[in-house]
Amino acid sequence: MDNFYQLAMYSIEFTGTLVSIDKIDETSLISGRMPKNDYEIVADKKIVDNMLSDRFSTFSNMGVKSEAELLGKKLTIDGMGDFEIVGFTNNNSASIYANKSMFINILSNMSKSQSGIGLYINSNTETTDNVKDYNLCLDDIKLTKGKLPKNDYEVIVNENNKSTMKLNKQINVKINGKKLKVVGYYSSKTDKQEYLVNNNTVKYDVITKNNGFMIYPKNKQSVMDKFQNEYKLNITDRYEQDKQEYLKSKKAEIRGNLIFAGVILAISLIEIYLMIRSSFLSRIKEVGVLRAIGVKKQDIYRMFVGEIISITTVANMPGLILMAYILSQVSKIPYMDKMFIINFTTVGIGILIIYLFNILVGLAPLFKVLRKTPAKILARHDVE
Repeated sequence: MDNFYQLAMYSIEFTGTLVSIDKIDETSLISGRMPKNDYEIVADKKIVDNMLSDRFSTFSNMGVKSEAELLGKKLTIDGMGDFEIVGFTNNNSASIYANKSMFINILSNMSKSQSGIGLYINSNTETTDNVKDYNLCLDDIKLTKGKLPKNDYEVIVNENNKSTMKLNKQINVKINGKKLKVVGYYSSKTDKQEYLVNNNTVKYDVITKNNGFMIYPKNKQSVMDKFQNEYKLNITDRYEQDKQEYLKSKKAEIRGNLIFAGVILAISLIEIYLMIRSSFLSRIKEVGVLRAIGVKKQDIYRMFVGEIISITTVANMPGLILMAYILSQVSKIPYMDKMFIINFTTVGIGILIIYLFNILVGLAPLFKVLRKTPAKILARHDVE
């Protein structure tokens, strides 16, 4: 991030899934062009959108407004130099499109820059964290003795190691369970100390360090059946696994929210029930007289429905409207905008639910009493 002096010492990770460049063509681009060499890449717009979504990040505050502003910018991988972004796609997938021939070296050198990643064989064996493709170092090294490691499991080492790493002898550095054989020595302008091997040996190293691999077959089920039944491999459908884990977490979240909302709703309904019951008991004689002179049950229900609507309007609506306003303002705050959905539909449904529940619960004390005759209603001053 050397666009501005203040940001010259900052760096940001450009994170995406590595995809072969042959998966796209000119028609896939929304800006820029296709790569012309191995050190030019195309990225998907979603990567930049994800980075810009964090409004408080250094990336957002450096002034980038769209992915087009990153055309021509350099991405650095330790030990490989700079990759230039020359184009962008809009496939809604956080992908980085590169030449497939670069995949092994990209994966290998990216692993070395991450802490905690490495293969440790035993106390008597060197680690393989500093194994590197010799083709990446040809500008920096000069072969002083022997030959370049053209074959698998061959290695050239810095000439300073001549005394401990003999020519044409194996050393205690294993890749894929096999020791490397020294076939040459090199001098370095920058004093490199890496074990330099061919690209295929680097591939074995990358594979060995990984606990698993992800594949994208055309016929998923047939591949899974073959791997599980014929090869006896522990293969998992990551899509289904992630989907089930996501659904499980969402169900737990929804269950918790429903329990909390249910408790609050139950308390509110009990309060409205007690209020209407108290009002009803104080007017029990009035109800009995009305029934005695022939007033229909429906008319008495309507009378109390009006009272319930009045109480709900006075007691509940101000709180609901105030809370809807507060949540609408909170939803405008970054990081909170995806937690609440406040619009006319949700508020309207909430109002209808409150009135409906309050009316049903509020009328509950009347149902049992109005089944009695007017004489029995007038004979009692309280109703069980």
